[in-house]
Amino acid sequence: MKWTKAQLLRGEQNVTFDEDIEIDASAFTSNSRINGVKDVHIYGTGHLDSSEDIFYVDLYVDGTMLCPDAITGEEIEVPFETDSQEVYVFEETEEDGARVVTNEVIELLPAVIDDILLEVPLQVTEVSEDEYPEGDGWKVYSEAEYQESRKDQLDPRLAVLKQFKDE
Repeated sequence: MKWTKAQLLRGEQNVTFDEDIEIDASAFTSNSRINGVKDVHIYGTGHLDSSEDIFYVDLYVDGTMLCPDAITGEEIEVPFETDSQEVYVFEETEEDGARVVTNEVIELLPAVIDDILLEVPLQVTEVSEDEYPEGDGWKVYSEAEYQESRKDQLDPRLAVLKQFKDE
């Protein structure tokens, strides 16, 4: 999804888009919580305000992200849906959140990638608690099991205070 300022000024200043896109997995290499995406669909509208030289976009993105399972490391499909309002300016500005257009070409793909990255879960798993892996001398515990095992233990930093109570 790209438009030039000249295209927008020549034609109608309002644009509507509705497309399926493919995003290369290399776009997500900097984030270890996502391996890639598939079935990405973007749609929305854009409007060029020629008096202020600003392009406004209402962007909606949905699809499926491929995330590693937090316990097994296997790839899991996680559906996502997000929307955003983007502001593109044609010259440097102090406005927070505005994207500066280079070479007079408005490109939506960086905004789409940013929106997807904001939706990546911190961790995801399909393994049920009774299927957590274990081995010789180790076991993966759920948070609830861990808290239950720790509830009767005394904090070693406070053990000295227990002596005063006994006396």
